[in-house]
Amino acid sequence: MDDQLLSEPPTASAAALAQQRGLGEWTGRTYATNQGWRYRKWQGWRLYVYVGGVIVTAPDGYEAAYDWGTTRVLQYRRSVNGALRDARYTLIDPSGNAVNIGPGMRGMLNKEKQRLGITSMVNGAPFSYPGDWGDPIERGITRAQLPGVVERIQRGGTVEFGPYKADRNGLASKKRTATWAEIDQIRVYDGMARFWASDNRTLVDSQFTHDIPNVNLFLNLCHYLKG
Repeated sequence: MDDQLLSEPPTASAAALAQQRGLGEWTGRTYATNQGWRYRKWQGWRLYVYVGGVIVTAPDGYEAAYDWGTTRVLQYRRSVNGALRDARYTLIDPSGNAVNIGPGMRGMLNKEKQRLGITSMVNGAPFSYPGDWGDPIERGITRAQLPGVVERIQRGGTVEFGPYKADRNGLASKKRTATWAEIDQIRVYDGMARFWASDNRTLVDSQFTHDIPNVNLFLNLCHYLKG
């Protein structure tokens, strides 16, 4: 049996955790890992997708809930000769509990964990077809958090996304700033977020997308604020 979307309902303990965390209804989407001999250590891992978040479980009793309203996600994708090789997603809850899921590997230094506020990390199952479950995770987070982020900025606040800070005036990286009016184009190219002026000048520093927590939310916010 290949990695696949299952109709398998959540276990009783996963359903209870989802109810406790207010994740709403199960969407009918459950992901399992490849059951071949190469994936024996990952057999029994599950990813349950709810309206308001996801639950990751393992046969050893590990269970973790991540709701769209408070979760941060780091997306690491690497292609070799045009083929996607790694697609690791790191989910981080408000307490700093993190889990890596998806195929491939991504090393994270202790200083990076400290910067992200990660207090514990579990290397989870290499669920395949990350577009099927990874994209919905990022869209769910964006839908849940974008209105609050916009409101905070409109009230004069500043929001931080890893190497970037955004407010109602513009965007700042470590060494450079740009107003929203100056930013003409926002693109992700070669795994990096890039910002150009209308005369093709590079504005704020380009950064790898895997260093930007909630990168989908961040890019949507930038497009909204620049109009």
